[in-house]
Amino acid sequence: MRGGRHRTLPYGHRENMTSLQSDGDSSAGHKRKELEDPQVEQRAYNLRPRKDDPITTQRRSELKRHRKQKKTTRDNKHDEEPEPRHEKPEPPKAIASSIQKTMTGVPKRNGQENIKNRTEQILNSDRSAAGRKWRPYFWAPDRGLRSSEIKRVDWTVEKSALQIAPSVVGLQSFTEDTSLFSCSGTVVEFFEGNGLIVTVANLVRCPDTDEVAVNLRIKVFLLNGEALEGRLSYHDFYYNICVVRVRCPAPLPTKSFSSSTTAIDFGISRSRYVVTLGRDRETHALLLRRGKIIPKGRSKFDCEELSVSTCRISKAEVGGPLMDFDGYIIGMNYYHNKETPFIPSFIVLKCLNQFRLFGKVVRPWHGLRVKTLYGDGCSPFERMQTNLRSGVIIERIDEQSSAKASGLKEGDAISRVDGVYFSNAAELGGILLDIGTNYLLKHPNFNQPDADSSEMEICLKFSVRGRGSEKTVVVNKPKFGGLNRWPFL
Repeated sequence: MRGGRHRTLPYGHRENMTSLQSDGDSSAGHKRKELEDPQVEQRAYNLRPRKDDPITTQRRSELKRHRKQKKTTRDNKHDEEPEPRHEKPEPPKAIASSIQKTMTGVPKRNGQENIKNRTEQILNSDRSAAGRKWRPYFWAPDRGLRSSEIKRVDWTVEKSALQIAPSVVGLQSFTEDTSLFSCSGTVVEFFEGNGLIVTVANLVRCPDTDEVAVNLRIKVFLLNGEALEGRLSYHDFYYNICVVRVRCPAPLPTKSFSSSTTAIDFGISRSRYVVTLGRDRETHALLLRRGKIIPKGRSKFDCEELSVSTCRISKAEVGGPLMDFDGYIIGMNYYHNKETPFIPSFIVLKCLNQFRLFGKVVRPWHGLRVKTLYGDGCSPFERMQTNLRSGVIIERIDEQSSAKASGLKEGDAISRVDGVYFSNAAELGGILLDIGTNYLLKHPNFNQPDADSSEMEICLKFSVRGRGSEKTVVVNKPKFGGLNRWPFL
């Protein structure tokens, strides 16, 4: 070694140096010793053997004994402690005095008293003590089902309803000083200080005739409790729709009706759950009901375009909007004691369009009474015979209409008019409104007040299932109102 120092190599290096020596050199005596399996595992994972010397064993025993002794002491202390007593707090003196005064005024019952004498004694007792007038926690007017079910739905649905709420108003009509009708409505337009409210025509109709009430006055109740004067702009008693104009210096929140027809198309997979909205004219509170649209061939009313929901509304909510769970207004509600009919929103939009263009609603009157095929109103035999998932079936043909001579028969299934397909009676009504609009736009002379509507001629071609040729109905007069039965609620 350099410098005379003896340098010691680590064990690993000595082993490597040894392995470099020749295997044939048996005289060196440094053969590599193979490690046993336990030693290999111990070296691979760098594990150290456990020290089981007497000192370590004694320490473990002491620690174990100490833990056991500590647990025993804790258990004994818990057993010796008495169970805590929860004493009832004494009521305040004012409450105790009031209870004592009330109990003193209640007549005491003796052993010989029977039930009859005791009842008479209680009824004739001092009402200042036991018979005080009951005062509820809150007051609510009698408006049918007061319980709102909106809290059972998702927050997004409740948020959509609250966004529409400012556009929902309460209305009340008067003849002279006599109350005529009260309902709800929706503000659909506001322009230059004038708001347009859509609601039911019952608001302005006489109770016994299809005429506008004489000396009519309309009150409009807003969200903030403010009452404004309204006046009638348009009305149609066929669809039971009217438009009220209100003058307001501040802008009114508006909400338009949806133009989609999928809400009542049961051939499309979508949610049928809906929420009705209304406003009470006395408390100005928002009234909400939850339900779902159901397939039904015909409503209790005569109007064929009506659909039905399971929302049980009160009379104060008539004319209010019907909202789906996506936040769109898909209809306007009517009232019946057994169901809640509503007119689809696209029918309302088409009526509003004709109001703006012609000042009235013009619908070709074909003389057919139809009902939707998918509804419960059709018997199993009718559904088996037609084998259709959509369309309408002729229920009755008016004797005075030209459809009687067209070859159409009761029980015929129709799903197309003028080449346009429809899936229900409401869509058929929408197509007829479009036909009336297009005809008057091409023939503006029929929109004049002194025009003779008997000269009008509209040809409707109906495609009947099972027949090769189309059946043509010639319409020589429009329908401006009447025909449908709308009981005065």
